[in-house]
Amino acid sequence: MSQVSGIQFEKDKNGLKRFVRIDLKEHGKEIEPFLQKLNIKNDWQFEEEWQNSLTPEQFKKDMHSRIRKWNKK
Repeated sequence: MSQVSGIQFEKDKNGLKRFVRIDLKEHGKEIEPFLQKLNIKNDWQFEEEWQNSLTPEQFKKDMHSRIRKWNKK
């Protein structure tokens, strides 16, 4: 059997393949339906959203802008 990047088989103490380690960054989109079926939250999606979130400084600036708009009404 050939190796696939981002997928590793792990053996138990008896040397039998028992677990599979899957790199979710590489294969997350493909495995997502299976994880959802098991009701497992996809942390890689959280990480992507976290990377695209506002910094505290950006959030503060945005909130000050919104508050100023409210005060003008």
